[in-house]
Amino acid sequence: MSKNKVEVIIGGNIYYLQGDESQEHIQKVAALINKQLNSIQKANVRTSLNTSKVYMLTALNVASEYIKIEEELEAYTNELQKCSAENLALKDKIREMTLEITEIKNQLAAAKASHKKNDHTNRGR
Repeated sequence: MSKNKVEVIIGGNIYYLQGDESQEHIQKVAALINKQLNSIQKANVRTSLNTSKVYMLTALNVASEYIKIEEELEAYTNELQKCSAENLALKDKIREMTLEITEIKNQLAAAKASHKKNDHTNRGR
């Protein structure tokens, strides 16, 4: 797989990034980091944090969001597994009920045939 080289701007600085991901993906990552960085800088205008602290807070915010999304994904995965199990149980129930309906239909058909036979026999006497 070829490496993609992309020029991005983060925090007013130009970085040349290289990776296996598409250029669009790398640009999105840089834009996300830049957005987080700008947000932290705007929120802390009066405290004038040094660059190192701003970058550290950005990393912490991104890591926090990542962990939240991982937890959310795990919850959705668990819910999907429960739904899949429930779906299988419902399919089994449908099969059982279909067999039961077929059996009842056969019994009704047999009962009708028996009833017709009895009617026919009684008329002949």
